[in-house]
This record gives sequence, C-alpha cells and structure tokens, in this order.
Amino acid sequence: MSFRSYQEGLKQATDLANRAIQIESSLSALSPLASPLPTLQKAFPAYISSAEAYSHLLASNLVPASDVVTVRKKWRLVLERAEKIKARIESLGSQVGKVEIGDQGEEDAVIRRGGKINGVTVALWAEPSCRLFQGERYREDHQPELAEEQIKKNPIWSEVQEESWKEVTGDEWVMRQGPVSDCSVVAAMGVELGHNRKFGTDLAWSNLYPKANNGKPRRSDNGKHVLKLLLNGAWRSVVMDATLPHSSVDHTPLYTTCLPSSSSASTTTNTSGAPWAPLALKGYFKVFGGYSLRGSNPAPDIYAFTGWIPERISLREGFQREKEWKKLSRAWKNGEVMISLGTGERVRDGLVKLHAYGVLGLREDDDQRLLEVFDPGAATLWISWDQVCSDFEALHCNWNPNLKPVVATRHWSWPKPINHTALSNNENITANPQYRLKLTDAPLDGSEIWLLLSQHVTSKDRPLDDIALHVFEDYEAGPRASGTRLVQPKQVDQASPYANSIHILTRYQLRRRSDSTLLVIPARDRGNFQTGFTLQALAPSGSTLSFERVSYTLPFSQSLSASLNSRNAGGHAGYPTHMINPQYSITVETPDRGSKADGRILLQGDKEVAWNVKLLWGKGELVSDVTEDMIVCDTGPYSFGIAYCDFHDLNPGTYTLIVSDFEPGQIGPFTLTVESKAPVNIKPIPAEGAGMFSRVIQHQSETTAGGRPSGGRYERNPSVEVIMPNSGVVL
Repeated sequence: MSFRSYQEGLKQATDLANRAIQIESSLSALSPLASPLPTLQKAFPAYISSAEAYSHLLASNLVPASDVVTVRKKWRLVLERAEKIKARIESLGSQVGKVEIGDQGEEDAVIRRGGKINGVTVALWAEPSCRLFQGERYREDHQPELAEEQIKKNPIWSEVQEESWKEVTGDEWVMRQGPVSDCSVVAAMGVELGHNRKFGTDLAWSNLYPKANNGKPRRSDNGKHVLKLLLNGAWRSVVMDATLPHSSVDHTPLYTTCLPSSSSASTTTNTSGAPWAPLALKGYFKVFGGYSLRGSNPAPDIYAFTGWIPERISLREGFQREKEWKKLSRAWKNGEVMISLGTGERVRDGLVKLHAYGVLGLREDDDQRLLEVFDPGAATLWISWDQVCSDFEALHCNWNPNLKPVVATRHWSWPKPINHTALSNNENITANPQYRLKLTDAPLDGSEIWLLLSQHVTSKDRPLDDIALHVFEDYEAGPRASGTRLVQPKQVDQASPYANSIHILTRYQLRRRSDSTLLVIPARDRGNFQTGFTLQALAPSGSTLSFERVSYTLPFSQSLSASLNSRNAGGHAGYPTHMINPQYSITVETPDRGSKADGRILLQGDKEVAWNVKLLWGKGELVSDVTEDMIVCDTGPYSFGIAYCDFHDLNPGTYTLIVSDFEPGQIGPFTLTVESKAPVNIKPIPAEGAGMFSRVIQHQSETTAGGRPSGGRYERNPSVEVIMPNSGVVL
C-alpha cells in the first residue's frame, strides 16, 4: 500500500475501515434463517486490511505528532473489531479464512459442535483399525463420575478378568442393574438383547470394538475399546479403557452385569459376567456425565445404540388401546419394533415411580393379551395389556428404520435468545427454521411419512428445550379461494403439543395420491442457549424426498403483539361468541411488478392454546358471521402454538383478519405477522361497543315478567328510561 502524504494514507485506511463496518452492518439485514458466517468471513479480512493500513501509516512518520494518538486509537479499534468477528466465527464452529458458504457450511459446523458432550470429545465415526488396539497399555486419566450408591461401596477401578471374555452362546442374557442410577439405559440394553435372541439380530454388542472374527466383541490387547453411538445427529466414536468399578472390600461388581440365564451366577451379585455389556454402558455413561445419570425413557438410549426411530406414546387421555395393540402386535411379530414402558409419579403397589421397564415378549392367548415386562432392578413378569394401559404412564417404542428407508436430513443451530422478552414468550416464528419437504412417487396405499426432530445434548447441566414440530400441507385451493394457495395443517392429530424431550416423532398421513409438498416448522419454547438440532424425514421405499430450507424474507412485513383475554377469547366459528375475537384490517397495496401479491400469515402464541387465523373478504370492517365464501385464506385446523398459511395472487385491497382460539375463554399472548411482496398494513378493528359508555342494571321480579307481545301482558315487563345529554348511538 503506497501513499505520498498523510492525508492520502489516512483516507485509504478510513475507506477500508468504513467498508469493513458496512459489511458487518449488513448482518442486521439478513433473514433470521440465514447463516451469518459468509458475511462474517468477509468482514474479518476487511478489518484486518484496515488495521494494516493504519499500521503502515503510523510507521511512515508522516503522521503529525498531534494526530498520532487519534490514528493509534483508530488502529486499535479496528483490531478489536477483527478480534470480535474472529471470536464469533469460531463460536459458530468455523475458522477465519475458511469460508463455507450456504446451508452446508452451517450444517457441518453444527455437527462439529455436537462432537463435545459433557467435556468429552467424540469424533465422527470411522471404523477403527486393528493397530488402535495394540501397543502400549491404555488407561484413561479420568473415569466416569460414579453414582452415590457406588461411592458408598469404596470403589476401585480395575480391569475385567481375561477369562470373562470367553464366548457364551445359546443362552438368554439376564441384565442386573446393580447400584447404577439410570434404569432406562439398562432397560434399553435388556430390550436390545431380547430382540437379538428372538430375531437373530446383533444390536448393542455390535457397537463395541475391537471385534473377533465372528463379529462379536473381544478383549483389547492394550485395554482400549471404542463404542459406536448415534449422538447429536451423527454416528460417533467413544474411546475408553477396559476398567470397571468394583468394591475394594470384596471386589463385587459395582456396575450392571450381563449373565446367561442358565448360569447359576445369574442369581448372585458378586459375579461380573460378560464384560462387553458393562463396557458398552460405561462408554455411554462417560458421554452423558457419569453413572448418576437418571432417566425413565429407554427410547433415546436405544436410538443412540441402534438408530431405531424413537416414539413416545402417552397412555393417558386420547390413547386408543385397541388400535395400538393391533399396530404393536403386528410389528412385534415381524421384529419391526422394540418396546419399553415408563411409570409416572403415582404408581400401584409393586411398581416403582419414574422407572423404566423393558418389554421382552408380546402374546395373545385366546382373549388375553400379555406383555413380558423386564424390571432392570428385579425380575421379569407377565402383565396384561389392560393393566399396562392403566398402571403405566407412557409407551416407548423404537421402530426399525428399514420401515421408512428413504431419508432426508437437515441440521441447524438455534441461536441463543437475544433478550429476555424472546425468552419469556415464544420466539417469533420468523426465527424458526422452515423447510419445504417435497415427496414424489409415494405408494398409493395411504402412506405415512415420519418426521423426527432431535435436539443436541452438550451438557447434563443444561435443561432441554420444550420443542414441537408443526406440519402443514401445501395444496391448490378450490374455487372459493379464487386462485389463492392454502397451506393446511395436519388433521390426523390436530394438537401439536410441546414436549421436553430429546426426540419427538410426528407421523403425517398423506391425504393425496399425487406428489405432496409439506411445510415443516420446528418450534421451541423457553430456549436459554444456542442449541443444535437435527430434523429427519423418513418415507416408504420407492419414494423420493427433497428438503429445501425456506430462507428468504419477503420485502414487506408488519407484526403486532396482542393477547386473548377474558373479554375477547370467543372460540371457533361454531360458537356465537366467535365475533368477539380480535379482528384486524389488512391492507395490501399493489406490488411493483404485477397486479397481485404473494405473501404469508404467521401467528405464534401461547403453546397451550390452539390457534387459527382467517383472512376474509370483509373490507377491513368488523365481521359478525363467517361463511365459506368469505374466506380468502385459512390456517386450517386449530394448531397449538402456531398458525400459518401462504397466499398467492391476492388482489390489492383491504381485508378482515380474525384471530381465534378453539374454545372460548382460552387466553394467552400472540404475535401476528403478515409478510408480502407488496406493502402491507395491519390495524386493529375496534370491537363492537368499543369506546362507548356502558351501564348495567340488575333487576328481578316475578310480577313484572310479562313475556312476549302476543301474550297479552307485554306491558307489565320492566321498562328502563335512558337519558342522553347528547345525540349518540345506543346498542
């Protein structure tokens, strides 16, 4: 960089600084769904170039003595900005000078950040070579944190006996929980072993390395083992040594044991049994923060070991036991499902509250339906299906992913809320990632598509977000919409409840025999941290899936926040109180190009309230009765937390919009956003009687009840004299 005078050098440095500032300031104009990494990667070298220009200027001896302090201050400022930009780039999982443009770069960063869990680094899975298990003896510096019951036994860490690696075949395995807190992981392991016995699979033990020639785990020559787990959206490697906790007094195993049921040792507590199972569990506990991990849902644990799709089915309100039994029984016979159970806070005698149980058998004898239930801390017992439905809180299923072999996957990171307002209320829907899922060549037999939303876990001390998955189907409307395109939510389950879970599975029944397009909107509530997420779509064989992120922002947008309260929560259109719901005048102007406008209506509100929005031919006036021919755009069946619809080719003009809940009296805040390719304006329509004085008179008398005019006593009815000082309207 050359300059002949102080003024010329200062101008060059200042221009470079202004350019860097301009690049950084463009971040505010990005869509909430767009990745900031490309812009940050441009801003960083721009600030560095500016800092170099100021540095050259200071070294040139052309700067007047009176300006040296000022120029040096500017030099430090641009350097500080460069450092902050660099820190932000690294916080997003990238590196300065390594530009990754588009969604793929962001997804790769999400997967990289998911590789550190509770301080343990877990690399992406790669088949370990034989050399990894040879050479110098491997011993970890830190072992997984022990549970309180284990610590009471004065534990020591020692390697398992070499003799215990001898192969045992042809037997059923018996799992004993021991002094380990997490019953769900033990139940999960027991369910997987039960599936192996019944269907000849190799679940669970096939995850541990090294392996013998027959494919089963073997003793490592140097004491190093590797466990393969599906964690935070990818298969990963967990490295550990071969030591396990034992009592220092009598060397009793202080871990879950796995013994053949035919062995007499299966009834004792001081026999270690097959070492591969407790070693696999050790690797799992290492990643998730230690043996004190608590849980009552084995489905996520089974998913981590096998990749089988987790699903939680509540056994409470709305559960259809006949339908579910037929579905589970059919899948069980084909080896397509693994089942476990969970209890709640209240249990009958003989069951443990907040405890996980595995299911090892399912049978139907005459009119009796029975489940073989495995208690990780005790024995196995047979329980009737009706008793299971009444005594347990939830049914946990894991489905063979081969049922839906066509898979599309996307990863993204939900940023930390900017302020406490966004934290206390649901985050604005425009900040939610939106995906357009296109399905083609689906079978014509009422096919079902599965959508699995998973949040990434990085620390046991970080609470899970409340998450939900909203699915809307995109289809061309009938004549009443006059060319608009409606987006209707699913009707199989009109509720989209939020769940405080690692995974939630949504089943969507395809209602059309042709190709389908779905809009998928993940949502979260009370998210405190930046959190990684993975969304999978699973479809039947022969189908074709494509996942497109809807990342554009329409040029014109207006939002307002309001609430349903006791005065304006009128319920759906079937109630006479529907007219008291909040109504708004929506004015859409003529777009720059063309005579009609495209856009969308988005509402996000209290997650406990089911919402609906209707855009009507109402000329911006109060509407008291809604008929089908008035509806321009409708968000469809009431959906918890979110309502959404697109409109296409909308004529410029003024319309009436109604926000409603499903039942009268359901109250809660909401944010309404209308986006369009043409200028748009939202104004509240005053409710009937708004701004008017009111007087209430209470009166009761049997002698003045005259009835209708034709009754002959109408004049006996009470009369009220209304005195108005000025002219006005009386309602």
